[in-house]
Amino acid sequence: MKKTGRYLVLTAFVLVCALLNVIIFLTVKDARLETGVFWLGWSFAFPLNLLIAGAVCWWTSKGDGLIRMTVAQTVSYAAFVVYLVLGLIFMYLPIEKIVFPLILELIVTVVYVVAIMYFVYGASYIEKNQKETKAKVLYIRMLQADVDDCLPKTADAGVVAALKDLSESIRFSDPMSHPALGGVESELSATVAAISAALDGGDNAKATELIGKTKALLESRNKRCIMLK
Repeated sequence: MKKTGRYLVLTAFVLVCALLNVIIFLTVKDARLETGVFWLGWSFAFPLNLLIAGAVCWWTSKGDGLIRMTVAQTVSYAAFVVYLVLGLIFMYLPIEKIVFPLILELIVTVVYVVAIMYFVYGASYIEKNQKETKAKVLYIRMLQADVDDCLPKTADAGVVAALKDLSESIRFSDPMSHPALGGVESELSATVAAISAALDGGDNAKATELIGKTKALLESRNKRCIMLK
């Protein structure tokens, strides 16, 4: 769906450029077609813009499409408008000397390249942070899932209530992990695995004891999370 959306935007962009070209070549004076200034303005307004649009379409197909699409639209739309306005000025106004238009177009291009670099870096930074955040919150979600998987293994009302309480405690724990929490988190995972093994063996008393130990370890982890902030 995202891929289709990108190609639809690119297709619409090409159609708009084609329509503008028809209008320009039907309305511009023939004498302007023989000037270098006209073709300079036209080259930046259309071929370069189409090249940029294609590059944007390719770039948004990588990484996080939503983040990249937002950045790409901000930059490419602004560039399209600036290049188009300058192009129309140079194509229609009786400007003969090419030096000033060329300098102006190059300045705009340099500014555009710098903006692209800035926004690409920003998008990459956001994507990296999102990936790191997902990795950090994955542990607590997996731990809760492991506890929930223990529920079907027992019919004892007391054990079921204790497991549900533990699951809720995990659910409302600090979701962000940290390398410094590696030891206590490894112990938590091992204790939950031991609960599952105890329930598989029908040892509800052992499971209850381990649930209490898990809650104590969880409280210890959460205290450490506060200290790390």
